[in-house]
Amino acid sequence: MNAFFVVCKLFFFGLLAVSANAQLLPDNNNLNVQSVNRWMQSNRDMAPLVQAVDAYHLTPESFKTFEALSPLQQDEQIERVLREANLMEQATKVARQHGWKSIGEYMRLSTKLGNAIAAYFLLGDLGKVTEEQAKELKEKADPAVLAVPQADIDFIRRNEKTLQQYIQAYSAGR
Repeated sequence: MNAFFVVCKLFFFGLLAVSANAQLLPDNNNLNVQSVNRWMQSNRDMAPLVQAVDAYHLTPESFKTFEALSPLQQDEQIERVLREANLMEQATKVARQHGWKSIGEYMRLSTKLGNAIAAYFLLGDLGKVTEEQAKELKEKADPAVLAVPQADIDFIRRNEKTLQQYIQAYSAGR
């Protein structure tokens, strides 16, 4: 009977530990305050790694091909590029330091955030132009920007001031 209580206690505390750890890790696949804060804290350290990966995709066609891959395939390609550039050790260190599963996860959230910001401004501008101009803007807009979910645009609206302050500080080199 005593062993049963010990096992139950270990199981219960194990569940608490797992639950606590899961609560500490943000959802890096969706725009939320935690994931965007993590993104902001990661940018300077990620910059040379992202530049190395971006240098691999010099044409719009290669970038589109890359974007069409599954997240797993993207991560494999990113890992290959970073290994070839002798940056894999640094990438692993930076990803772990900031709590990303991979450099690709960071890049995907960056793309999601960038598209949401672009959609926020595009859709805001659409209300200030004629119907014909709005139609032209939509025709010229990136389909990924037009496909941004309303929840992401609302997130940008709610957090515009924080994002704006971050971008200004980042641009100033702080």
